[in-house]
Amino acid sequence: MADQVINWLLLLRSGKATAQDYNDFLAWRAADPAHENAWQQLTGSLEGSTFGRLGDAYPAGYAAAGPAPQTPLAPPPLAIAPPRRRFLAGALALAGTGACAAYIGNAFYPLNNVAADAATATGERRRYVLSDGSQLLLDARSRVNLDFTPAYRQVRLLDGAVTVSVAPDARRPFLVQTAEGTVRALGTRYMVRQQAQRTVVVVHEHEVEVETMSGAHGTVRAGTGARFDASRMDTPRAELMAEAAWEAGWVEARGRPLAEVIAALRPYRSGTLRVSMAAGGLPVSGHFPLDDTDAALDTLKDMMPIHVRRFTPWFVSINVAT
Repeated sequence: MADQVINWLLLLRSGKATAQDYNDFLAWRAADPAHENAWQQLTGSLEGSTFGRLGDAYPAGYAAAGPAPQTPLAPPPLAIAPPRRRFLAGALALAGTGACAAYIGNAFYPLNNVAADAATATGERRRYVLSDGSQLLLDARSRVNLDFTPAYRQVRLLDGAVTVSVAPDARRPFLVQTAEGTVRALGTRYMVRQQAQRTVVVVHEHEVEVETMSGAHGTVRAGTGARFDASRMDTPRAELMAEAAWEAGWVEARGRPLAEVIAALRPYRSGTLRVSMAAGGLPVSGHFPLDDTDAALDTLKDMMPIHVRRFTPWFVSINVAT
């Protein structure tokens, strides 16, 4: 929720927001009480900082662009003695600076990664060698926890994607666990990605067994990939091998929706990439570099009927060209 608030702040304070952007913002606040609460809490913490007031302050002339926010105006500030005023101003500035520093820091290195056994920052792919000789290749902004026992070797994938090259061990299967189930192998090389409410597995060598949280089983063989949720696994398909192109630093698309391509670029870019629903459904084919997201966006803009708006280096919005 906080990243949505930051996105709106960056847009509305960029000086390039349109009246329609402001109407969309008002609709977002009115759509869910949680949105309004997050807006009030985060913008309230930033007031008084060196960034100026970032709450309900919008570019001039937008007040007539849509209905006023359904929140009461703040009461006049109480008279505060000078020492207390200075103290509160300093506290607010510190809170605002801390909040912004946390957001900017998270853009480079996810805060959740601090407690993980192995993790990667924005734009980073990293290889790890485990105690049994197995290897992990983590995609950008990914994190895992490890649990090795005499009975099994387990990697818990918390975010992102991991490719494992498993050292054979007949006594201890190698397990990659996600929120939807477990991928089991004795000795092979395969990739697992955690997505929203589903997992993607791609097998490079041999085969793996999948068990969903509800107990359904399936096998994925080399040269194919499959998606599964907590209940069932889809039929393995060769075209899903494209999901592992990140291992070589690419996004491979063969008629994939633009929203999926942008989702693959996000872990490699500090800041926010926002794509509209209309643009996100457009089909894309081609290869796009992960390590140069600006080049990837320029290529997409040249080959598709889309408009890429760079408000700041930290905020890019993609819409259908008009």
